[in-house]
Amino acid sequence: MNEAMISHDGPGHHFLARLGQRGMELGLFRIVQLLERLGRPQDAFAVIAVAGSDGKGSTSAMLTALLVQAGLRVGHYTSPHLVETRERLLVGDRCVSAESLDQALCAVAAACETQPALDPTPFEALTAAALWLLRAMEVQVAVLEVGLGGRLDAVNATDPVVSLITHLSYDHMAILGDTLPQIAWEKAGIARDGRALICEQPSLVRPALRRHGLTPRVLALGTDVQVVVLPGAPAGKQAVELSGPALDGPLQLELGLLGRHQANNAALAVLGYLAFAEWWQQVQHQILPPAEEVAPVLSQVAWPCRAELAGSGPRVLIDAAHNPAGIAALAQLLGEQGRDWQIVLAVRRDRDAAAIVRAFADCAAAFWLPRCSGPTLLPAAELAAHIDAVLPAADVAVASLGRCLREAKAEALRRGPNSGVAVTGSQHAIGEWLQSGDLQSPLLALRLGNVCK
Repeated sequence: MNEAMISHDGPGHHFLARLGQRGMELGLFRIVQLLERLGRPQDAFAVIAVAGSDGKGSTSAMLTALLVQAGLRVGHYTSPHLVETRERLLVGDRCVSAESLDQALCAVAAACETQPALDPTPFEALTAAALWLLRAMEVQVAVLEVGLGGRLDAVNATDPVVSLITHLSYDHMAILGDTLPQIAWEKAGIARDGRALICEQPSLVRPALRRHGLTPRVLALGTDVQVVVLPGAPAGKQAVELSGPALDGPLQLELGLLGRHQANNAALAVLGYLAFAEWWQQVQHQILPPAEEVAPVLSQVAWPCRAELAGSGPRVLIDAAHNPAGIAALAQLLGEQGRDWQIVLAVRRDRDAAAIVRAFADCAAAFWLPRCSGPTLLPAAELAAHIDAVLPAADVAVASLGRCLREAKAEALRRGPNSGVAVTGSQHAIGEWLQSGDLQSPLLALRLGNVCK
């Protein structure tokens, strides 16, 4: 992630960079006031809000694809970005231009300067700019990913017609709480009475809703839809069957995103589409296509640096998993494709490094630890000590990123076709490596070059 925020030399981005000095502060007062001054842009389109610890980006990408396939003009707001700030906002499958985002940020800056002056956080300013720009681009529906938590996140200043809560795990515990029920309570704040809430873990979400006094219509995996991963998918794809009372009948999907967790994310996206289609028909009096008609588009959905195959001969896989649950999902995927992976790893200081390392016990042949400049990242020597303590038999090397990648690829080639290189552990580190040019993401390059103006 580009923590300096500057990816365009425009006044709006410079305004955003100045805000970066004040850091993060959760709360809805500033964003509510800011949106009022901007003329309530969030009222110009329907909103779907997506919270969760893991899988928000992939689930939102699949839901957006389903809505676009249904013929709607759809905005997608996501975070964080890896290289350029504009990665956070797409219309359909196209990234907005840096110039248009800068114009939106200038509108936010002007609104902040009126009396009394507002001092939003960077995420609040970005969220307001995204909503302003989505109104200007005349989207019909916006899929908005929560930045952190849910209850007090800037996205919750909107009024979502459908809400989704993806997989919950231990993350940002100093802010959200150190138990899963506490974390679920923060996430559940995005629900709205009488409207659909889609979730993966109802045993956590339902008690949280009761504590809030919220009464949404809950649709959940395991009760409203069951998920089965099928054998025999083409290379680079995943075959899944959904069934259950929320569907008219069994629905077979082919997914472009790999991993058992992506099958669950696809099921959440389908439930979200069905709930939105029901709302759209009631309010707009238009019938959207059935799920079986739009679902084939899921085979084309890809997400930069999420289990992205960025090279072959040897295989190079980039995954921005950054917490123990996300790493465990990646390790399961790697284990399904071989037990001889070279792991290029960086970990943030505030993450459970031992748990992250332990997840790779059954699939890592060696660890390659690049020296990173980011102050939020654990020094390579400290990460090596964690590996020595958790997996004392593992091979560990510390070097520059370029050298780590070169030697990891050479070792994977030497070991044969069952080996490969996985680059993972931190969104911040992957952003730093992409900016350096030593690491390339074909999907990110395509996204940034595919611009909606």
